[in-house]
Amino acid sequence: MLIASIFKEIRLLSRDLHGVAVLFIMPILFMLIMSAALSNDNELSHKAEIVLLSEPENKLTQDFFKALQTENLNIQQADIAQLEQYQAELQAGKFELLIVNNNGEKTALADEQALQLWLNPSVDRGWLLGVKGVLQKHYTEQRIAYYLKDNHIKLENNKRKQIKEIETKVNKDLDKKFNQINDYLAKDLWQEIYLNRQGKEVAKPNSVQHSVPAWLIFGMFFIMIPLSNVMAMERQTNTITRLRMARASALSLIVAKLIPYFIINQLQFVGMVALGYFVLPKLDMPAFQLAGDWLPYVALSSSVSLAALGYGLLVSVIARTTEHAVVLGGGGIIIMAAIGGIMVPVYVMPEIMQTVAQWSPMGWALTGFQNLLLNQYSLAQIQQPLLQLVGFGVLTLAIASLVYQHQLKTQVRF
Repeated sequence: MLIASIFKEIRLLSRDLHGVAVLFIMPILFMLIMSAALSNDNELSHKAEIVLLSEPENKLTQDFFKALQTENLNIQQADIAQLEQYQAELQAGKFELLIVNNNGEKTALADEQALQLWLNPSVDRGWLLGVKGVLQKHYTEQRIAYYLKDNHIKLENNKRKQIKEIETKVNKDLDKKFNQINDYLAKDLWQEIYLNRQGKEVAKPNSVQHSVPAWLIFGMFFIMIPLSNVMAMERQTNTITRLRMARASALSLIVAKLIPYFIINQLQFVGMVALGYFVLPKLDMPAFQLAGDWLPYVALSSSVSLAALGYGLLVSVIARTTEHAVVLGGGGIIIMAAIGGIMVPVYVMPEIMQTVAQWSPMGWALTGFQNLLLNQYSLAQIQQPLLQLVGFGVLTLAIASLVYQHQLKTQVRF
């Protein structure tokens, strides 16, 4: 009985070779994609340009600059009087980071000013973290070295003083100096200032500005599952035959079918934004807020929905059963998410994977949302991801319509 049951299960599995193949192919593909996406272990290999600005003839800055040149950084030095010029070039995207040092070798530790880091909100966070570690290491080293250089302890008439008096004075001076060093080390080393593409100062980016739109896009593409279920039911119940006999056109049927799912996608958008705004702060996380005008978000959300519905409908008309649709469509969604920056931010990926990410519809959508949230782009400035998403949606809908029209003609039964 046991052997017979085993052979029965094997026969059943042999009828679903697509499902069995996915068990082997999907883990292999996912492993390769994620391994490649996370293979960038050298954060400072990023070829971003950095400018260090300070007063001319500042010895502290000169030594700091020489120390930074020993690292794998593309850095140059400039006069602080040119700060506005470099801010404009930062805004235009020519530079990735401006470092402003208002301290000199004679500045007292108590009067120390934080280094100003001028950045664009869309800066590579992994690279920035590595750079900040290098800055902290070399600046602290140079700053304390200058402080101790001209601050040797000198005792007057030390030959005539008693040992106890000498000991007391030495300990007092040492305690004072080390307290000053401790106070200096307790200060914030830098002040981060973010400039968007319009030249306005904006708040520091946070994790929810990536996670909320990323998983919103991921969820919108999964509209494919209920859509494929409905299409499969039409075939199983012979509804498609009755529709053809009623002389319904494929285009009108598809439009009528997609409108409810489009509305569901927009409800997903509103729900995720509301969740990020109201719920995340209660979990001690930053609130998710839409920056700028609402119209670009509506246009982008609609474009993402068009792309998701086009993909979902194409999978639904090609797949023969619901199971095939889930395997084919779900696998494609996971791959698009993996290479498009949904699961792993694009800036963490090596250069070759960042190039691959430009071919993912989810990557286009995420780029659009991040440009709106971080750089506060206008509708005209996000036209590239909009056109890419609309083009993908129109292309997949056109192919799906042709396939569906063919099915209406060939699957009629009398």
